[in-house]
Amino acid sequence: MALFLNQRRLWIAILTVLTLASPLHAQRKRQKLPSQKFKGYGLPEAVKQAPKSAPQVSPVDAGRLDECRTMAAAIDRLVEKNLAKHGMQPNEMANDYHFVRRAFLDCVGTIPTLQQTVAFEAMQDETKQEKLVDDLLNSYGYVSHMYNFWASILRVTDRPSNNLLAYSYRDWLKDQLRTNRPYDQWVYEMLTAEGKVWDNPAVGYTMRDDGMPLVHVDNTVRVFLGTQIGCAQCHDHPFDKWTQKEFYELAAFTNGVRTRDGAGTPAFAEGNPINRLRQELQADDPEARLQGIPNLLAQANLYRVSFNESKKLKLPDDYQYDNGKPKQVVKPQILWGEIPVEAKKLSSREQYASWLTSAENPLFAKTIANRLWKKVMGVGLIEPIDNIQDDSPCENVELLQLLSDEIVRLKFDQKEFMRTLMFTKTYQRAASNFDPSQSEFYHFPGPKLRRMTAEQVWDSILTIAIYNPYPFELPAVDQFAKIADVDLAKISVEQLEQQSEQFNETVGPNARTKIMGVASYRRQVLARASELPSPLPADHFIRQFGQCDRETIEGDSFDPTVPQMLTMFNGPFTHMMLENGSVIYDNLARAGAPKDAVNVMFLSILNRLPSASDRSTALKELSHSDTAMAYGNLVWALINTREFLFVQ
Repeated sequence: MALFLNQRRLWIAILTVLTLASPLHAQRKRQKLPSQKFKGYGLPEAVKQAPKSAPQVSPVDAGRLDECRTMAAAIDRLVEKNLAKHGMQPNEMANDYHFVRRAFLDCVGTIPTLQQTVAFEAMQDETKQEKLVDDLLNSYGYVSHMYNFWASILRVTDRPSNNLLAYSYRDWLKDQLRTNRPYDQWVYEMLTAEGKVWDNPAVGYTMRDDGMPLVHVDNTVRVFLGTQIGCAQCHDHPFDKWTQKEFYELAAFTNGVRTRDGAGTPAFAEGNPINRLRQELQADDPEARLQGIPNLLAQANLYRVSFNESKKLKLPDDYQYDNGKPKQVVKPQILWGEIPVEAKKLSSREQYASWLTSAENPLFAKTIANRLWKKVMGVGLIEPIDNIQDDSPCENVELLQLLSDEIVRLKFDQKEFMRTLMFTKTYQRAASNFDPSQSEFYHFPGPKLRRMTAEQVWDSILTIAIYNPYPFELPAVDQFAKIADVDLAKISVEQLEQQSEQFNETVGPNARTKIMGVASYRRQVLARASELPSPLPADHFIRQFGQCDRETIEGDSFDPTVPQMLTMFNGPFTHMMLENGSVIYDNLARAGAPKDAVNVMFLSILNRLPSASDRSTALKELSHSDTAMAYGNLVWALINTREFLFVQ
C-alpha cells in the first residue's frame, strides 16, 4: 500500500508528537525489543557502504586498545576532578539508543539504520561501545564525515575561481583521511606543495587564496595555530600583542609563492600562450576572435603554485610605526619559538611549514586537540577555538595540556585521538543542554547537546530513505590529470579544441553534473554530502540548513530559519521517504502489526523505542481507516521533531 503525505492532516500529525517536543529526550528504563519481530532483517555490524572503487580505510590500531582505555580513564579523572571542584556530579551513562545514535553521528555523520540500532541494543557485551566506535572509525563513512568537517575549516570549493578546477584537491583531502595520514604531515605538504592541482593536489590549499598572499598567511595561522593575526596586516593588533611588522615578518617566509604561470615560466617560453592561440585562431578565420578559444581548459592550465626564494617583502608605503620605515625590506621571522634545526637550511617556505607543524610548537598541538575535543564533546576547552590568546580563559588547563601532549605522543594521529575521546565515560554519558552564550564555562558532565550539522541532517535523511548513498563515482585524479593537462607552450588551437571537447564530455563540470544526474530525485542528487558539489546552490537543502558558501572559515550556521521549517514541512525529501522502494517504506511493509510499525518508525527516525505515551498517541493515529495516510503522517511528524535534529 503506497504511503503518502496528506497536508490536510498536517496539524493532526503534529499533535501526535507533542510528547517529543524537547530535543533532549529523557533517559528511560531500558526497553527490550522483541527480537523475533525483526527476524530476517539482518543485523549489519557496522556501516559497510562506500564508493565501489574506494580503497580500504586505514583501521584503528587494534594493539593500542589497553593504552587507549588508560588514557581515556586519565581524561575522565581530570573531568570529574573539575566537576567536583564546581560542586557538580557527572551525568548518568547514556542508554544504548542514545549512544548508538551519537556514535554514528560523530563518527560517520549519519544516524544508524533500523537494523544497526536493533543490533547494538541487543548486543550482550560490556565493551560494545568500544567495538562500535572502532567499527565506525574503520568505515568509509568516517572519511565522508571528516571530509565535511575539514572542508568547512579549509573552505574547500570545486572552483575557487572561475577558471581554477580543484576537484583533485578534494579527492586528495579524502585520501589523507582514508589512509589516516598524520595531521602534521598532510598540513606540511599543503603548505609546501608546488605544481598544478592535478599533478600535486595539495597545492589546492594555497590556490584557495589565489592572489591574496597576506590573507593566506592570516587564514593559515587561524586554522592551524588557533590565533587571529589578520588585524596586524594593516596596523598593530588592537586586542592582542601582534604588531604590523611581526605580521609582515611572518608573511615574508611565503612571499615568493606564485599561483599562476607568467613571464619566466615554461608556459611563457615563447610569450603569452593565450595570445598566441588567439592569434593562431584568427589567422585561420578572421571572425574567430569573436568566438575565442576553449577558455576553461586553457586558463586552468595557467594555474600553478611555484616559489621564488629571491622575492622580498616590503613594509607598506604608509607604514607609520617607529620600528620600521615605509617600503623597508623585512626579513622572515617567526612569531615565537625556534625553527626546527633540521629545517634551517631549507627554503624559507619550508622553514615556515616546519615551524608551524612542529611538535615543539605548542599552539599547533593545542589547536588541533581543542578542535577535536569540541567536535566530539560539543564545546571547546578554549572558545573561540580559532582565537586563542595568551590570556584566553581555559575551562580546564590541566586537561587541555594532557590532550595537547597526547596528540603529540600519538604523532598527530587524528583517528586514534578521537577514538580515545570516545572511549571516555565523559563521552558515553547522557548529554546536557548548554547555552554557549552563557558567561560561565561548560564543565562536561557529559557531551553538550547540539544540533546536527547541515551535512548530518542531509545524510541522516538519506539513511532513512535510500539504500546506496554512493550511487556514482566521479573521475579519479589520474583520469582527470590525463585529460586536463595540456602544454600551452606547444599545443595548437586544433589540438586544444579536441582536448577541450574530450574534457567537457568526460571530466569537466558538465560531465560531472551529468554523472551525478543518474541519482537525482526531483532535481536533488541523492548522495552523501561529501560527494556533492561545493559550494551547493543557496536554495539546496544543505545550504538552507546552515552550510556556508565556503568563503569564510567554519562559516556554517546552526540558527533555525523559516526556509528550514518549510523544507522540513514539504520539501522533496518528505515525498521521497514515503514512496514505494524507500528504506523506511520497505521496513514498514515488513513490520506487520501496527505496534510493530510504530517501533519501526521510532527506531528508524529517532533510533529509540517509543515511550508508553508515544506509543499510545501513535496507535491512536494509526487507528484511522486510511492506514497509508496515518503512516505518512507519523513518519512526517517524527522527522519534524526537534529530537530528530539534535545529537544527544
